[in-house]
Amino acid sequence: MNTIGYSKSHSYMVDLLMQQKTQLENKSIQLSSGLKSQTYGGISSDSRMALELRREISNIGIYEDSNAIASIQLDLMGKSLEHMEKMRAESVSAIDENNYTLTTDGQTTSQQATEIMLHETISQLNSEVNGYYLFGGKDATEPPVASLDAIMDGQGGKLGLKELMKRYENAHIGASENGRIESSVTSPAGVPTLTLQQDNVEGFGFEINSVTASSTDVTTAVVPEDVSDPLNLQGKQGTFAFNDTPVVGDTIEVELELPDGSISVIKLTATDDPDAGEGTFLIGTGANPTLESAQNAQAAFDKAISGIAKTELRAVADVQAGEEFFGNHGRTDPTPKVPKADGSGYETGTDLLVDWYTGTENDDDPRADKVVQIDDNVRVEYGARANEKAFSEQLQNLAVFVAADFTAETPDAAASEAEAKAYYAALASKSDDALSVAGDRNSGIQSVASEMSVVNTTVVRTVERQKQELLTYQNTLTGLENVDKTEVGTEIAVLSTDLEASYQATSMLLNLSMTNFLR
Repeated sequence: MNTIGYSKSHSYMVDLLMQQKTQLENKSIQLSSGLKSQTYGGISSDSRMALELRREISNIGIYEDSNAIASIQLDLMGKSLEHMEKMRAESVSAIDENNYTLTTDGQTTSQQATEIMLHETISQLNSEVNGYYLFGGKDATEPPVASLDAIMDGQGGKLGLKELMKRYENAHIGASENGRIESSVTSPAGVPTLTLQQDNVEGFGFEINSVTASSTDVTTAVVPEDVSDPLNLQGKQGTFAFNDTPVVGDTIEVELELPDGSISVIKLTATDDPDAGEGTFLIGTGANPTLESAQNAQAAFDKAISGIAKTELRAVADVQAGEEFFGNHGRTDPTPKVPKADGSGYETGTDLLVDWYTGTENDDDPRADKVVQIDDNVRVEYGARANEKAFSEQLQNLAVFVAADFTAETPDAAASEAEAKAYYAALASKSDDALSVAGDRNSGIQSVASEMSVVNTTVVRTVERQKQELLTYQNTLTGLENVDKTEVGTEIAVLSTDLEASYQATSMLLNLSMTNFLR
């Protein structure tokens, strides 16, 4: 007698239903999540590649924030540098040595224009992004450059630029306003001799390089300084021994060296015309014409030397004060030299000047103050300090010109007005030359801007490359991990139909009885 395999068929059908149910559930999960599997084990051989892609995507995400911050900071820094360079170029046009025009507040029109550019330069050097000051060095959280008022007038008992300029002017020009060149006429052995002697104080004032005469009637000599006796120091001398009375056309001259190394030559021509004016000395006509000629030459030298002292030498003193105040770029001793108020030497104390710069200050490369890793194998450096030569020199040259006092010592006096104009012309020329850039050379700020531009280009290109890589990684990962929802939807429909049919078949099988079978 044959038996029906009911139990075996029942088990098979149940297993089939469970498999189809599981497949349908998995497909439903795939459709809702969009993923082939909820675990990497579900994608078998592709799991290793998927994990690697995930790691690469994660790395790019890590650099995304730092790269964004670097881009913002470099972009703002570039704009600041561009604006400062514009201020430099405009100041060259504004500072005109021939435009001596005073306003009601005592400044010249050139100074007023330059002061605006100085304000702008300070403002740009105090640029910040989210509390980080771009030109303050490492982790700068405070403005690195002091206010213009503090720079000019000092603060907290410390000297500002104006006072330092005044002290250098006093020290170099001297109390007699002759650049520390004292003159005298004596008659050793009956020969009238004009002596020009340096006042030997800390290198202030003029230095006598040479003295010459066109005629043998006047013998010249330079006597070196004598410091053998500390209580009676003798500065360098230039002597003119008048052996006979000069004749019309004879010349005598002295070559003076200023503290910055520039040279000024004073040449006097003998004349018998009392109205001959500057550059001459009157030949004596009295009882002792030779002595009188020497005395007249002394008076002419005194006037000429004083004129140069109060104009050219004063301008040099201002520049030197600016160098000391703003850093005297590259000097061995970082402590600025501050003359005593009476010009008798230098102050012995330290920390006498207001701190115009308060950012990072050490011997390290300023660029290394800001280091950002922008990719696994790429890092950039773009730190900057306002006391770098490129910036401090611009501040120095603008500030010195703005701080100068070009008003005449005696208003409405022709000679005093002329002296003020000559001083203005001398300092304007020096400031203009210092701010100008010859030929096709870059200015200091342009050089820094070029460095930052290279860094910015590196960041931009790295970000672009990372975006392309990210898109590629994401597309590849999508192919490995994600499903085609349209295809899965179709598979679900097929599975649903199959499952429904299986349910019906199983139901018929489970409801089968002997009676129904016999029917």
